[in-house]
Amino acid sequence: VEIWPVESAVKADTGDIWSPASEPQSQRPELKLAARIGDTIKGWLENKEWLASADRPVEPGDILILLRKRRPFAAPMVAALKARGIAVAGADRLRLTDQIAVQDLMSLGEFLTLPENDLALAEVLKSPIFDLDDDDLFAIAHGRKGTLWRALLDAAKVTPKFVEAAERLKGWRKAADFSPPYEFWATLLDAQGLRSRMLARLGPDAADPLDEFLNLALHFDDTSPPSLTGFLHALRQEQREIKRDMDLGRNEVRVMTVHGAKGLEGKIVFLPDTCTSGSAGRQGGRPIAVPDMKRPKSTAPPFIWPVKGTSDVAGVRAARDAIDRKENEERQRLLYVAMTRARDRLIVAGFESGRGRERGCWYDMIVEAVAPDGRAPAPGDPPLRLAAEQTAPPDSVKSDTAATVVAAPLPDWARRSAPREKQLTIPLAPSRLAPYNIDETGDPQRRSTPDDTLAEPSPRSPVRGGAGGELRFLRGTLTHALLQHLPDFERKHCAKAAERFVAARGSALPARVRKSIVGEALAVLDHEAFAPVFAPGSRAEVPIIAEIANPDGCGVPLKLTGQIDRLAVTDAGVMIVDFKTNRSSAAVLEDVAVVYLYQLAAYRLALQKIYPGQPIRAALLWTDGPKLMEVPPDVLDRYAQRLWQLDTSLPILP
Repeated sequence: VEIWPVESAVKADTGDIWSPASEPQSQRPELKLAARIGDTIKGWLENKEWLASADRPVEPGDILILLRKRRPFAAPMVAALKARGIAVAGADRLRLTDQIAVQDLMSLGEFLTLPENDLALAEVLKSPIFDLDDDDLFAIAHGRKGTLWRALLDAAKVTPKFVEAAERLKGWRKAADFSPPYEFWATLLDAQGLRSRMLARLGPDAADPLDEFLNLALHFDDTSPPSLTGFLHALRQEQREIKRDMDLGRNEVRVMTVHGAKGLEGKIVFLPDTCTSGSAGRQGGRPIAVPDMKRPKSTAPPFIWPVKGTSDVAGVRAARDAIDRKENEERQRLLYVAMTRARDRLIVAGFESGRGRERGCWYDMIVEAVAPDGRAPAPGDPPLRLAAEQTAPPDSVKSDTAATVVAAPLPDWARRSAPREKQLTIPLAPSRLAPYNIDETGDPQRRSTPDDTLAEPSPRSPVRGGAGGELRFLRGTLTHALLQHLPDFERKHCAKAAERFVAARGSALPARVRKSIVGEALAVLDHEAFAPVFAPGSRAEVPIIAEIANPDGCGVPLKLTGQIDRLAVTDAGVMIVDFKTNRSSAAVLEDVAVVYLYQLAAYRLALQKIYPGQPIRAALLWTDGPKLMEVPPDVLDRYAQRLWQLDTSLPILP
């Protein structure tokens, strides 16, 4: 057993407050003690300090550092060990959002959801994700006119060093809008190598926070609508704390609380947090229980709230004495646990605050019990050392922590891609039908040569002479949006609202085209034949998910996912309407593209399950006209049956 002199608080000289080299924190007693313990351990490892009980030199896994409370000593101790290159397992409990690896991922998420967040992007660029330095960040940010994101894109055009960051962030922004949180983060960390980058820079103790981060993302996907913004908000609110298993046999120094060390053992144990005695849960101004009052045993003791000047009141004094007794008993129990964790060596140290040691602290209790004269070593004196000869023979084999770890060869299955699972349902997106075949495993596979009869007609150009890219679809997108939202307006306000909307969203189109879009949408809403479609109670953009069994009673069911443009439920039945806003209207049913008939048949199948016994009607609304074309039920029945026919005309889309 060794008892070290206590590290006392020293009034620091603030020096030049503008100089980064002037660091008054170096005088804090907990930092001085952490540095002393770190230097001691480093000296043992470098000088091959002999551990007689194991008949070998001391190793990091032999050392256990026990604390009464994690603050203020755990973080400086871990930092001191890392600064000296000593393997350390970190703290036994971690708050997830306090970990730098998780903070880097959260900054990345905040940028992806809000690209104007310059601070988040700067944090990401300097993190292990891209590993840029201050000079790189200055080169991008200094003198910029707009956001940091725009400055990075411009810098990537002239500086190859920034190309990777710009391209990766562009790809991640696209994926973040459509991928559930777990799928998104798992892809980045494992498939795209972010985990290895972070571990290389932050050390192996960043692995646990990253794993817990993914666990939370998976749990969020299972319990909440998958959204990156929602996941980041939940992460901030939850304040998840990780409890780490410190008895894993890794050859690392362990830093943990005495409570967490119950059942564990260390060949060498440090007790550095011994100069305080107050309970972490006791604070002034809180109500206290009044003991020894006559009351039924089944009831809880009464509480009183002591105020200034009540210290001599009998009830208050008795309550406080009872609390002191319980706290003293608990302190002694914990001290017993702490001292009995050591197998070979116990080193007692401490650090004082500006008020000195607290009365009844562990340090004084140990000194009074073991020091020959009952006095602690003074600052600057050598440690007080009590030693005895070893009587038991040394261990015949090395400890688990000292065993050499040999990587086992990977089995063959670890080098192969996982086999595809047998398809349990046939996924179908009615609005994006494409022909499929079944393969030998029973899974639908896209055919290399699509059936031309299933091709959707080309959209008409919004401007004379045609237009390329996204402009080709802009007319249909705007018309579709007007038909979705205008029915919610009073009719007298529809024209003005439509003009403002098209002017704002369709500024790339000529004025005459914008005018024709507004006129086309208003003509549909004013048409008497379409009144039931847009009547009060009808709904726009109705999402639908259904699993529909094969009518033959065997085979694979359809799993349908889609969105109905307009759904009207009336006493006469249910009407499904699909808008065709970018195509010329068909004169007769025979001219309608087959893909549209499959689409309506699939929607009708699902609604027949949702509204059993009610007639389900389906129609196409051509805005070019306008014209409402209802598809006869027998035609839809024929196309519905063909959805299960796995031949050259099968339209299925996973």
